[in-house]
Amino acid sequence: MRSRTAGINWTGIIAGAIGIALAIGFAVPAVSRAATSVAFPQPAGIESNVKFWVEVFTTYSVRDFVVHDRDDVSRIYQVFHMPGVGQPSREDIEWANAYLKTKYGDMLNRFASGRAPENDEERRVAALFKDAGPGAYAYAAQNLRVQEGLREQFRAGLIRSRYYRPAMERIFREAGLPPELVTLAQVESGFETRARSSAGACGIWQFTRSTGRKYLRITRYHDDRLNPVRSTEAAAKLLRYNYDMLGDWPLAITAYNYGAGGTARAAEVYGGDYAAMVHRYNGPHFGFAVKNYYAEFLAAMQVHQHEDQYFPGIETAKAYIEVAHNYTVRKGDTASRIGAMYGVSPRALMAANGISSARALRVGAELVIPDSDARAGDYEAPARHKVRKHIRHARRVKHARRQTRDYSSIG
Repeated sequence: MRSRTAGINWTGIIAGAIGIALAIGFAVPAVSRAATSVAFPQPAGIESNVKFWVEVFTTYSVRDFVVHDRDDVSRIYQVFHMPGVGQPSREDIEWANAYLKTKYGDMLNRFASGRAPENDEERRVAALFKDAGPGAYAYAAQNLRVQEGLREQFRAGLIRSRYYRPAMERIFREAGLPPELVTLAQVESGFETRARSSAGACGIWQFTRSTGRKYLRITRYHDDRLNPVRSTEAAAKLLRYNYDMLGDWPLAITAYNYGAGGTARAAEVYGGDYAAMVHRYNGPHFGFAVKNYYAEFLAAMQVHQHEDQYFPGIETAKAYIEVAHNYTVRKGDTASRIGAMYGVSPRALMAANGISSARALRVGAELVIPDSDARAGDYEAPARHKVRKHIRHARRVKHARRQTRDYSSIG
């Protein structure tokens, strides 16, 4: 199936993608063509990628290591299960990666040199190539990749998402976007507000500092990337921009990872044929993550829609809620206003701080902001004497500030 963007003037799109700034204040029309079709197509040629990621998300645990071909993910050489329990250490992960690449790299290089398979395992691996020549084995030996299972993390993300999805989906609808796009947050961070990547991206929507500053307030002391509401509004603007520039969802979603300009250049080479683009394009930094990004989204959406089948019993599971933010109460603040900033209800905010009444808020008090809008019983609320201590401290600060202002005005 060809992308419906075939035939578009890609030269003009590239110029637009490079020349148009991603401005914060870009207007959102009341009716968007981005929302006219909520079906996300699965282009022919990526079915095996979607199936692969469904299995990574639901079948393979954190102690399972899948060694596979980087270009053809359906070619799986082994699923290695590391003995033990719990999250493997960094050293364990590095060992598994090196062991599996060495084992199968050596095996494939032996086939490339003309040696015939000598045992059942080697015959099984050779059968994956269907009478390929020596060159295919040599190339495959350099194209090995190891994927750790994500079942536990993905399940936890599904549970966390229950507290964020209603507000996020509302924001996306108001921006004229399909609410199903919220599933991208599962791919990006597993709905972890404090998630950080090695590239410096952070928050639920994993904005880098450079991209985030186009949409969000990011300073030395304040970072809206960590705010679930603000970052979701920014993600909606970026996705709308991508769709309006590129014209379909496979490309627009890929552009969330790779950028609109780069995705437009890649699409131009193959006339908008998405499957051909992800399998054959070799542009700068157009690697495994970019090529699989849309397939991961489709897989995550499939699992979310049928989560009770993939994870029996998940409907009764509760999320573990961590405190993610601190907030200093300012003049005019209310529990409702503070909660709206972070996407939590006033009730959840007060429960997390051991406050029985919204009238107990005092200017200068330090509040903890729960990571999500969970039920009050899911928190370990701070002791009431700590809340009273915050209030007493706020009164002392207010008094000290008043004295400072009085003294500074003398003379």
